Amino acid sequence: MYFCLNFLIKNQKSKIENQKSKITMNLSKELAKQAQRLNVCTEWHSELINLSDKKALIKMYLKGIDFCLANNYPSNEFIRANFKGMMEEFGVFLDDRIDLRNPEKCVALGNTKGCVEIDSFGVSEIFVKHDSELTINAKDNAFVMIDAFDNSVVHVSADGNAKVCVNRYGKARIGERVGCSGVIKIIEKCKKTY
Repeated sequence: MYFCLNFLIKNQKSKIENQKSKITMNLSKELAKQAQRLNVCTEWHSELINLSDKKALIKMYLKGIDFCLANNYPSNEFIRANFKGMMEEFGVFLDDRIDLRNPEKCVALGNTKGCVEIDSFGVSEIFVKHDSELTINAKDNAFVMIDAFDNSVVHVSADGNAKVCVNRYGKARIGERVGCSGVIKIIEKCKKTY
């Protein structure tokens, strides 16, 4: 009896895993089709179409973040429907409230609001897009790169030996805290995106 029950449970788990894999493969194909319409290179298209799990798709999103942000790819609706609840562990947020400390990467999409603290010898890469608004505080020996797009708002402070570089695209607004002892450099890109 125990053997039969154990066999049935393993068999059911296997069926569920196969279904998940098929769903993710369909997701990869859909994303590859959308990327192809946006003229993604052949190498990326080939890699994308063969990914078989959502975590790998999220990692590829981060690897190709410049293409994704420049093309609003995939759409926020697509991201919400397919990756919400999983992408946050990779530092991708959509319409969320965040409070992070020393993230390696942070991608704020939609209407994400919150605070990001980087201290010690932390190094962070932060992307702020759409109508997101972040307060970014760097201190000690931290180094932070920020790309701000669209109608986003970024409030920045740098203390100690911290260095912050902000690339401003489109109508993004940047506010610096006065009296900071660190270095804040704002680069006006004079274009909408990369």
